[in-house]
Amino acid sequence: MLTDWGPHLPAFLVLLAFLWLPGLALLWAFGQRGGRILLTAPVFSVAVVGLTGVVLDLAGIPYGALTQVAAAVVLAALAWLVGRLLPLGGHAPGQHDAGADPAERSGGAGRWLFPAGAAAGLAIGAVLLVRRMASVIGHPEAMAQRWDNIFHLNAIRYVVETGNGSTLTLNRMVSPESTIALYPAAWHQLASLAVPLSGDSVLVAHNLTLLAVGGLVWPASCIFLVRCLVGPSPVAAVVAGTAAAGFSVFPLGLMAWGPLFPNILALALAPVSLGLLVRLLGPGVSADRTARTPDAAGRVRLAASLVVTLGALFVSQPNAFLALLVVAVPLAATAWWLGLRAAAGARRRGPALGLAAVAVVVVTTWLLLWNVLTTSFVWEPSTTLARAAGEALLFGSNGREDVPWVLVLLTGAGIYAAIARRRLRWLVIAHLVLSYLYAVAAAGEESPVRQWLVGGWYTDSYRLAATLPLTAVPLIALGAAHVVGSLAIGMTALASFTGRPRAGRAAYPVAAVVVLGLAVPYSQVESLTQATRWGKQYYAWEGPESILNQDEYALLQDLDELTEPGDVIAVNPWNGGSLAFAVAERPVTQYHVESPGVELRTLDPELNALATGIADATPDSRACAAAEELDVQWVLDFGTQFIIPGARQAGEYADINAVDPQLAPGLALVERNGQAALYEIVGCDGV
Repeated sequence: MLTDWGPHLPAFLVLLAFLWLPGLALLWAFGQRGGRILLTAPVFSVAVVGLTGVVLDLAGIPYGALTQVAAAVVLAALAWLVGRLLPLGGHAPGQHDAGADPAERSGGAGRWLFPAGAAAGLAIGAVLLVRRMASVIGHPEAMAQRWDNIFHLNAIRYVVETGNGSTLTLNRMVSPESTIALYPAAWHQLASLAVPLSGDSVLVAHNLTLLAVGGLVWPASCIFLVRCLVGPSPVAAVVAGTAAAGFSVFPLGLMAWGPLFPNILALALAPVSLGLLVRLLGPGVSADRTARTPDAAGRVRLAASLVVTLGALFVSQPNAFLALLVVAVPLAATAWWLGLRAAAGARRRGPALGLAAVAVVVVTTWLLLWNVLTTSFVWEPSTTLARAAGEALLFGSNGREDVPWVLVLLTGAGIYAAIARRRLRWLVIAHLVLSYLYAVAAAGEESPVRQWLVGGWYTDSYRLAATLPLTAVPLIALGAAHVVGSLAIGMTALASFTGRPRAGRAAYPVAAVVVLGLAVPYSQVESLTQATRWGKQYYAWEGPESILNQDEYALLQDLDELTEPGDVIAVNPWNGGSLAFAVAERPVTQYHVESPGVELRTLDPELNALATGIADATPDSRACAAAEELDVQWVLDFGTQFIIPGARQAGEYADINAVDPQLAPGLALVERNGQAALYEIVGCDGV
């Protein structure tokens, strides 16, 4: 199956270049060095991509690969200038940790252990993720047969065709009259860059973007976060990459639910933002023995980097920023309390009053952001509170039956180690809070409190389940490192007891091999197999809720020969007809499914007149007047298999659903492929 992807390797490599090189250039120009920038580059690249789309749209310059490269060069030059103006950052005098790893300070051979572990973790995670995700997708031109994918695929084509890659205006695709039409555009921008190299296939470019983001960016971000929290442990790095590939809730869960591709991008970047926040707040909130307290200049540079990454989250999907707001509460509270205690111990009133003022500002800002990002959309609860809590703690959310026990056990070990080390107790609290929010979304009774708590995620338990790995991965990595350390101590003691003290020198590597030898294969268990089966059924061409079947897709591919560029086609978005734009570059009457409960005659009276009267239209009919107003020449009939079976709104397109040519004198059959058909409007020829 993977051989099907081989011809698209060049496009995939170019996509990886767009995900890594702009960020590397930006970081290098800003003065950042070291291997860590390889792990964090994608989030900065996404920030560059998102900002470029907005600026180019405001300047009236089309967005594309060339303009993206040029913008990246300009932004790198600006970063170089800002980096020269800011003082070099470092650590505060006297803040060296006596417990720091000697290899880190001395530059000995041991300093290569973590990079080797990070490379191994990234390689393992990437192979496991890409292989499984490709298995779910199946063929490079397959698609998730789900509601949101109509918008996402069409939005990629919209960026390619219009050159508009702005988060401020992307939603003009479905609301062209709007001056400001917000929709996070970064996902669609990235995918659009791969379209020209994918045989002009939006579906292929979209799937390659999914493999790149979910398969490589996500494990790289996790390894960076673990480095910030746990320190330069090669075991933790390997386990972080492996654990990133061990959850059924993310990214696999969001590949089929929605599908929520912008959320996948944002959550794949979120660990970097969290890691930078940890570094900004200092070593008091980290178990990293090599961490230093940054000086004032260092804090400014870290803060600037953090702001850029937060911008990347907003142009990807703000849901991930909400998850950071949740995790930041115990994190910031811990750092604040440590600072207040230090000020009180030194009897320094000024810093204490300053911290009190900071607390007021931070809490006010937090509440403002939280309230702004909440919504009124409601998903009804689907289970009991006790079951939902158990699902979150066992990573078996949304009715998943199989439990990834090795991840659960290592999470437990990580919780123990975090509590024992004290500095990471906030991480345990954050993980429990995310678990609680999932339970509220999955089982909480509808109320203003529930809406306030989880309304930012549309009260959607699937979205909240996908946030759990943000705190679980570092706990799992910490737990693995703790288990290895404990085993090594036990093995060393046993070697001394048996009179073989030299054998104790091999205790740590042997313990590491044993733990990794169990953790890596057993992280790929039945829970992932179940998620893979679930995902595959939504990427299949034939199914009870499929948007497109293979006959319909084949007809869409023929549209470039049957119609002229710019010809507008009347479609029913509920049966997949809207994807004529994504696949064949033909304008359609609707680019996405209308909101549930909105009648077509209310949404667009002219389109309603066409959709209910074009089959037997005459030149003086309302349907012909609507066709002329909408500039429609063709009708695409994909039958009555709708994305929501039996949907009342889908039936409102009576004259373009399962057309009988004998009863439709206003339409002339041009091409039929199975049950899919293209008709030319002929009843209005006298108009």
